Amino acid sequence: MKTLLLSPKLGSGFRGSLPIGLGYLKACLLKEGFTEVKVLDMGRLKVESIREIIHTESPEIVGITTFTDIRGNALKAVAIAKEINPRVKTILGGVHATLMYQQIMENYPAVDIICRGESERTIVELFQALSNAGDLRKVKGIVYRQDGEIVVTEEREKIRDLDALPFPNYDDIDLKKYEDVSGPWKGKPVATIITSRGCPFSCTFCSSRLVWGNWRHRSVSNVLDEIEWLVSQYGIGIVSILDDIPTSNKARFKEFCQGILNRGLHITWRASTRADCVSLELLELMREAGCLLLSFGVESGSPTILKNLNKKQKIEDVVNAFAWCKKAGIKTHFNVIIGAPGETRATIEETKNLIKKTRPTDMDTTNMTLFPGTALWKQAQDEGLCDDSFFLTDQECLYYTGAMTVPEMYQTAREVYFLQARLGGLSGYARLVKFGFEKLRWTPRKVVSGLLPWKRK
Repeated sequence: MKTLLLSPKLGSGFRGSLPIGLGYLKACLLKEGFTEVKVLDMGRLKVESIREIIHTESPEIVGITTFTDIRGNALKAVAIAKEINPRVKTILGGVHATLMYQQIMENYPAVDIICRGESERTIVELFQALSNAGDLRKVKGIVYRQDGEIVVTEEREKIRDLDALPFPNYDDIDLKKYEDVSGPWKGKPVATIITSRGCPFSCTFCSSRLVWGNWRHRSVSNVLDEIEWLVSQYGIGIVSILDDIPTSNKARFKEFCQGILNRGLHITWRASTRADCVSLELLELMREAGCLLLSFGVESGSPTILKNLNKKQKIEDVVNAFAWCKKAGIKTHFNVIIGAPGETRATIEETKNLIKKTRPTDMDTTNMTLFPGTALWKQAQDEGLCDDSFFLTDQECLYYTGAMTVPEMYQTAREVYFLQARLGGLSGYARLVKFGFEKLRWTPRKVVSGLLPWKRK
């Protein structure tokens, strides 16, 4: 069955990332004998370009990944594919389709099947059933239509042995095109790897655990084998670790870093983690193994806000982590959420004070965004701030406005960025000016749409 796996056009403000998820799906299909599979990243293409792609490729199956902020692009692409060839089988997967499958199936007839959650096993069984006219009810983890009814099959258990998965297939992808947009590797190609899935924490605003479950990890040797493969096969020298919290198990991550040194892998890399999941000893080993940048989801400098977000993180851990990174020679990125439940001018000042104390290399802010299925989404629903009909609109994202208005959030973000600039002196202001032009270039639609009030249908 000739298959096209698509990553849809990205939302405003995003420049594209390696479609590693689709790479995993293709690798699994190839392993089971489904050889006519092509991956296409449409991140920087117009949605309408799928018309020419469908005409050229003539696929029997079109699979598209979905995220909440770009759900509209994915659904438009599905509709166009079906318009061109009504017989094509359309499949959606990804975070948004997993969490909002009922709404999608009820409102978008162009979608034939949805794969929920982890899909490497699901898509293989689905293709086996489709190719042999098998019973779709026996395929765990899917949603489909039969005789006008929506059928939801049994939930699929999470993959315990992640080492059993093949490495992502990038035969259709030019890895050298995925360049970093900022930091020490700006303009250089960066490959993405995933060493673990899931998260042991339950922050109110995050949907990771809803989709991926609790924390599971690959063996260190398996991860190192993949890095060696990326280096030898594609000439990759820079790696971005995509895990939610790769240092969740410090002993395992020490083994990983030591493995990089023992194998003589001459790479540099970055990762994101929590402040309470590092130590000075670990950070010094990470730096020796090539880690140049570590991003922390600090979110707020207010214990009250951290409690409201169920972050389970202490301010002293943040202060220690940033001090240790500086001592180890690792650059730091401080992520701030603005407008969380309970946010006030006083809590914003606490965040500013923490920025002054930690002096991060770089930082970024995001308005408190609502994602389906999360505890925060349910709280906002109870407060009358949202309902599921929002996801039937074309608006990319919806902000929580129970504590601050959207204009107040953007004003606060400006204050935080100017604070960072002042702390950096002339070079800080230079970075701010450059950052401002980048924002204007890449995010005009997101800023404008965020300021627009959402009206319940």
